[in-house]
Amino acid sequence: RTEELLNYSWFESLPLATSHYPQFEKIVVEEKDGHVTYYDEEGALRTDGIDAQGSGFVTRKWLKFPVKNCNDFIKMKERYNPDDMGRRGSDFDKAVRRTHTSAYPYMLTIQGFYWTMRQWFGFEKLSMAFYDMPDLIDEMLDFILDFNVRLIRKHLAGTRIDNLMINEDMAYKTASMVSPATVKEKFVPRYKELVQEAKRTCADKVFVDCDGHISELIPLWIESGIEGCSPVEIASEQNIVEYARKYPEFRFLGGIDKRRLSNGKKEVDCEVTAKTIELYARGGWIPAVDHAVPPDVPFENFKYMIKLLKELW
Repeated sequence: RTEELLNYSWFESLPLATSHYPQFEKIVVEEKDGHVTYYDEEGALRTDGIDAQGSGFVTRKWLKFPVKNCNDFIKMKERYNPDDMGRRGSDFDKAVRRTHTSAYPYMLTIQGFYWTMRQWFGFEKLSMAFYDMPDLIDEMLDFILDFNVRLIRKHLAGTRIDNLMINEDMAYKTASMVSPATVKEKFVPRYKELVQEAKRTCADKVFVDCDGHISELIPLWIESGIEGCSPVEIASEQNIVEYARKYPEFRFLGGIDKRRLSNGKKEVDCEVTAKTIELYARGGWIPAVDHAVPPDVPFENFKYMIKLLKELW
């Protein structure tokens, strides 16, 4: 692994299925002109480019989503049984014991409210459903909360999770995908209950994973009891240093602009050094690239970034 090669640490995790289980069967419908159309493990029909350099950079187009109405939601709920012991990987018990002895921090991701509904509905239909089907949205939010609370109680009691990460991805390049008023009304009360259960049962810190521009969301997450976020994408017109100054109690994982790593070492130096000096002094920051490292980043540049961070740390 890159972490071992460069002698830097990352997170360990638990072999636990925290979303729908079992997954849907992947079924290829067509391969044509450098693209493959298939039903994915989420139950969605999509078309992907098959010549991309790594799965994190594949061109994707969604054609159909698994939940179109109440009956589809009823069927989907069958895959969200938190008590199913098949969710645990074969070495789950060993991994649980390691959470108390490992020199590495443990992170576990769970699927948040917006993330889950978007996987069911798709972005456009979900956006309209907040207005066209508010009762169904409330039912779904309550179901997701109940599932996650029961999942935590069933499988994570007795573990030590340093960072429970709630996957959301609820922002675009310049703003939240959901109005702050809607987040405050429908999400914040449920976040509070979820965070309280996680902290009571297993988690030292609770973060949210959200790509895009998050300035409208940070104060709502803080109100919810969420303690930090990742990956703080700089391309989404935001500045991690300004966030750190404005919200001194909030923590960040990420914030190193991936775009600047593809140029010379001087630009890598400029990107890393100033941020690290201020954020290290402030505390509450784990340096990391602000999402997947693009394929045009030379490995030498990545190694240089790690070297700089070690020297500055």
